Amino acid sequence: MTDQGYRYENGRRYHAYEDVAYYMPNDESEHNIWLLTLEGALYRAPIPKSLVSVLDVGTGSGIWALDFADQHPGCRVLGIDLSPIKPNRAVPQNCTFRVHNAEEEWDFGDFRPFDLIHSRFLVMGMRDWRGYFQKCFDNLKPGGWVEVHEVQFPMKSANPSTPADAPFLRWGNVIYEGLAKGGIDSGAANAFPQYLKEVGFEDIVEEMIPWAVAPWPEDEKGRKIGQMEADNLHNGMEGMTFGVLTKNLGWTREEVDDFVAEIRKDMYDTKKKYSISV
Repeated sequence: MTDQGYRYENGRRYHAYEDVAYYMPNDESEHNIWLLTLEGALYRAPIPKSLVSVLDVGTGSGIWALDFADQHPGCRVLGIDLSPIKPNRAVPQNCTFRVHNAEEEWDFGDFRPFDLIHSRFLVMGMRDWRGYFQKCFDNLKPGGWVEVHEVQFPMKSANPSTPADAPFLRWGNVIYEGLAKGGIDSGAANAFPQYLKEVGFEDIVEEMIPWAVAPWPEDEKGRKIGQMEADNLHNGMEGMTFGVLTKNLGWTREEVDDFVAEIRKDMYDTKKKYSISV
């Protein structure tokens, strides 16, 4: 089903822009996990208190941009995404949204230059990361920051006895393969430091954080993240999987349905200690 720029599958909202431009959900499901991961913060960058303009790329529901605008009322915040943004709360006067493909030419007028450019989970849609970082560099003011939060395929298991062909691990591998056939490197995060350096960035900081899938960690925070991420993947699994496997790998609807059912059951197995690197 489509509705003014969105596709809805299995109760989750996805982009309809250019049909298959992006496979990840663009709703608010990951936002609370990031807040928990970052101890309630919206960013890690040591940005100054006095900000003029901030860009949120892949803004989705707009929740990050809205939260940032509320916390920084003197800063102009621009959120862009492939779909029309429909916030579920009042939009502050200092927050603006536009439909724009980040891989196309950037023309943001007097919003630029930016103090901070933030993005999250573009990995299943971005084809040219070096080009993206070049656009960021060209549109930041001197001393500005770019902050990228990404997931890295394939999936992992902390239990060495987990079979390599276990459904959840296999899912990560076939998604990686399917995206690659569509021109997308879902393991591109490994090259981010190199790309950033090549286009001219300095003071590059890389932080790898494992998100558990299912509540298997010993610590309370890890268990909570694991439960939230497993539930999130369960709800979004069909939408993230169907387009990649049918369009790029030639799977049938029935094959995808059977595979998704296996994955949803398997990823809650706490003995397998699954995780995703972000």
